[in-house]
Formats: sequence, C-alpha cells, structure tokens
Amino acid sequence: MKIKKYLVRPKEKIDLKKVPTYYEGNLTKEEVYSTLLPENIKKMEELQARLYAENKQGLLIVLQAMDAAGKDSLIKRIMTGLNPQGTHVASFKVPTYLDLDHDYLYRIHAEIPARGDIGIFNRSHYEDVIVTRVHNLVESQPLPDHLINTEIWNRRFEEINNFEAVSYTH
Repeated sequence: MKIKKYLVRPKEKIDLKKVPTYYEGNLTKEEVYSTLLPENIKKMEELQARLYAENKQGLLIVLQAMDAAGKDSLIKRIMTGLNPQGTHVASFKVPTYLDLDHDYLYRIHAEIPARGDIGIFNRSHYEDVIVTRVHNLVESQPLPDHLINTEIWNRRFEEINNFEAVSYTH
C-alpha cells in the first residue's frame, strides 16, 4: 500500500485540488478486485494485529464525502479483512438533543478509537464547519448568545485543529 500520498499530518496544509479522486493506474477493475484488493486486505490484517499487540496508538480513518459517494460501500468492501473486535464504525448523522446539549465535539470525542483499535468515521467533525455553516444551523442550536458571532467559524476551525493535535497524537 502506498499511503504516504494520502497521509495528512496535524496542522499540515493541503490543496484538495491536487489530491487525485480517481484511479490513475493501468489495472483493470477486475484486476483490482481479484488481485490488488485481496493483497491489501491481507496486509491490513497483519497491520491491525501489530497495532493491537503494540497497544500504543489507535488508528482513525475519516471518510468525508457527499451523499452517495460510496462511503458505506468502501467500509463494507475494503474493511472486510479487519477483525471486528478491534474496529468500530461511527456514523455521524443529525445531532441528537443530547449531542446539542454538549460542546459540538462531544460526540466526536466519544468515538475516538482506543489504543490498539481502529475507528472509522462515516462523516466527521468537519460537518460542524461545513453543513452547519452552509445551512446556518448554529442559530437553532441551544448555544449561549455570546458564542454566536462572526468569530464562531474561526474559533471552531482552531478548536478542531487543537482537538486533532491532542486526540490523534496522544
């Protein structure tokens, strides 16, 4: 697996226009499914076993894409070789009343994988700076008045960066 071109480190700036969203190789779809996928699934099994045995860090896979982009299919097809006892998928739908009564990162933090485990986010905390902003949902949330101002988005971007730096590196 050549994952280095897909790896984004905390605080690293990326240009999404430069990230390929399609396969650029010369394998056919059948070759990918019959050869490449089984090889990579086998490698993922080995890496998961090492991650679990080491028990020093967790792995979080974040899938953020539009509806019908294939997030569920990817989880179903690609993650089949992982041991379900060490894997957890969290789907972030519309926040519940309990979620809304806490900080917007509350439900995200509860789903961060433990050391030795793999967590898969089907959508993520980025929803709270994308969907919430686009649909102007902040005003309908039970927030203190002093938090609803023009700085809310910059504050949330900074909070998310800090959250990722602490959660993903400890």
